[in-house]
Amino acid sequence: MTRWAAAAAAAVAVAVALVVVGNWERSRHADGEVDAMLRVLETIGPLDGPTLSRFRYLPQFQCLLYRRGSDVYALEVCADADGRVVEAIDRRRTPPRISSLREDVEQSNVFVDRPEVDRLLLRLGLPARYVRLVHERDDA
Repeated sequence: MTRWAAAAAAAVAVAVALVVVGNWERSRHADGEVDAMLRVLETIGPLDGPTLSRFRYLPQFQCLLYRRGSDVYALEVCADADGRVVEAIDRRRTPPRISSLREDVEQSNVFVDRPEVDRLLLRLGLPARYVRLVHERDDA
């Protein structure tokens, strides 16, 4: 019986260690992604700046794209209905640097002004019903 108890105790210790390491890795990953998103936002400058060129619309989040030189897709920042930045992409290098917390959005503590994002999406040609749909989905 003692062997079984020792094996069970060892299994519990391994499980606890895996949870601790998993939580540490989750936090470390999120910190790195947040830092990279902040760098993209810093590079973009004001969201309504003159390099704003395009948008990308997905039901879970919407993205604003910014040109650098002739590349109209060079920089991208994506936010959910609350303005939480969930992804940022820097395509000025190969391969592009994609910073994303889509899989764990609550880990992002980076926010943009969502009403401003909505205004910019409308200015870029997104039909108003899609902007409303984003917020209706969020309220549900």
